Amino acid sequence: TQTLEEIAMNQDPILQKAMDKWENMSHDSSFRSAYEAREKLLLDEQAKLAHAREEGLEEGMEKGLERGKIQLIRSMYENGMTLDDIAKFTGLNIEEIRRVIR
Repeated sequence: TQTLEEIAMNQDPILQKAMDKWENMSHDSSFRSAYEAREKLLLDEQAKLAHAREEGLEEGMEKGLERGKIQLIRSMYENGMTLDDIAKFTGLNIEEIRRVIR
């Protein structure tokens, strides 16, 4: 990679200028501190987004399961299953089942 870097820098004066500037700035402790702070900020933001995405997925799955349970209860009732049997299979009480089928 060093050989490729040397070839690229010799052929591209803009790249050479950027590399020289980077080299000079990387020796400056205040620049390094600012760079590290920025890097930490970006990593923290990525972690927050990943956490929010995970929470969103969990919430979506819970809502989906709830909707599925509601559809199942309504289907059981529409197919003639008694409220007592629905309660037995779902773990809900009769009042909860009545609210669902309304």
